[in-house]
Amino acid sequence: MRRRALIKLFAGFAAGLLPLAASAQQATRARWPAAAEKARRDYQKISRPDEADRERYISRLIRIRERAASGKDDSWEAVDNELRKHPAPADAAKLSARLAGEWQSPRHDYLYRNDGTWTMLPAEQDGIQSTHGTWRIDGNQLIETVFTEPPITSRHTIILISDRDFVFAHDDDVFYETRLKPERRR
Repeated sequence: MRRRALIKLFAGFAAGLLPLAASAQQATRARWPAAAEKARRDYQKISRPDEADRERYISRLIRIRERAASGKDDSWEAVDNELRKHPAPADAAKLSARLAGEWQSPRHDYLYRNDGTWTMLPAEQDGIQSTHGTWRIDGNQLIETVFTEPPITSRHTIILISDRDFVFAHDDDVFYETRLKPERRR
């Protein structure tokens, strides 16, 4: 009889904890859309936002998205939706100058050269050249061609290229890359 009573006690205790765990998870999920909404309201309060204001807003959203994406839910999608509404201004020369350098995505590192070529890093592995191609910027559109057979060309809308972040969109997807510092190279 004692064993059954103990099992009932543990079962009751566990059942009592489930609602607490669920509400804690919901609070965590709600935090990121609320943070993004606050950032949006703060940005909308600026009567005449300039490019520096837009870049600060986009950078703030990126940091919110990084924290949201580390969770096990899809609350980051709200941030992606907001980011797509704020493409970079069409300034090909400025964007091209900012893009040159090494970038790290979640899967690969890339080198964008000033001569309009790019390569996945490392540039060569086991004597085989890595995926590579050409790039150019037209307005705020990144146009990349991958040297495959046949070559594949894609067009992406640039949202931000800063000293730290490179964010661009293609259809419903938003892609994030971080500038590599020499000491951080893989």
